Amino acid sequence: MWHLDIPCSDELRSLVELPGPVASIYLPTTPVSPQARKDATVFRILAEQVDQPEISEMLLDLVDDEPFWDSQAHGLGVIANADRMWIYRLPHQVDEVVQVGTQAKILPLIGAASVIGSCHVLVLSEGAARLIDVSADLPPQQVRVVDMPSDAASWAGKASIADRSHSGRLVGSEGKKVHLRSYARGVDDALRPLLHGDERPLVLVATAPINRIFRSICSYPHLLADGVEANAETWNDAEIAEAVRPVLESASQARAADLASLVSLRRGQKRVATDLADIAKAATAGAVDTLIVDRAANEGGSLDEAGNLVLEDGGVNVVDVVAARVLAQGGRVLALDAAELPDGQTTAVLRWV
Repeated sequence: MWHLDIPCSDELRSLVELPGPVASIYLPTTPVSPQARKDATVFRILAEQVDQPEISEMLLDLVDDEPFWDSQAHGLGVIANADRMWIYRLPHQVDEVVQVGTQAKILPLIGAASVIGSCHVLVLSEGAARLIDVSADLPPQQVRVVDMPSDAASWAGKASIADRSHSGRLVGSEGKKVHLRSYARGVDDALRPLLHGDERPLVLVATAPINRIFRSICSYPHLLADGVEANAETWNDAEIAEAVRPVLESASQARAADLASLVSLRRGQKRVATDLADIAKAATAGAVDTLIVDRAANEGGSLDEAGNLVLEDGGVNVVDVVAARVLAQGGRVLALDAAELPDGQTTAVLRWV
């Protein structure tokens, strides 16, 4: 069984601000259990390269956690300092990396958080409610949700939400809507602790009127406006995953169009930078609102406290450092495939000129 841990924006900012020294380890993994011990062995080799005893000991403890290694995705990122460890199982493969320094390496995590390729799917009808996690290149899987209502009638404590009340008054269509709204709130309440702090899209699969009702009370801020209008009570997980993929593709295309429009608008206002040295200075000054970089970028060099950039072989990945500075100043960072970059290049949208 696979598992995903995708960091939200607040987590990324917290990682940027960790007191050093900080160790960052990344490696490709597999969701196939027989491979799990091989992944653990590779991780051990990488962890042994960390020259900070307190951190190394914490990392090596993870090697013997067999249930953990049996629940992987396609990539693993582990960030640790002397106080604690942060673990992220990622939906895409990452390069094998060990880095120990004053700052966590976060570009692979930003890449995972930037992809609209994994989502939560709420399959909702009067007769059932279930949550399914869907990710590209991984089989869909149902998620156990504590206190999730089983159906609208049971939630209302009735045999049917269309039956008569104890006083004999016919509930009717308005009474049914009252029950459905209560049921929808019960589903939302059950999802809230599970989705708290998550930023993955939520796709709703439902028919009217429950579709409209749930959207009117949903507290999760990342519910997609588009969904799948269908009664999917009898659909299996694979059928549901296939049905929502066009929704995710549409959301990805919409974001690309929004980014292109934003860049075009700000370019006309002379608030766009594409030279990495200029972006580095702007990021250090807190002038970058949105930074869009290649997820595979690897520019060696150094960046001083004033934002002066020097490119040189053997240095740290300065794109990673620039991204961290943008996050630390409250900006947004997207790490995308090269083909998705505006005009095919690293781009910063500035808060001011």
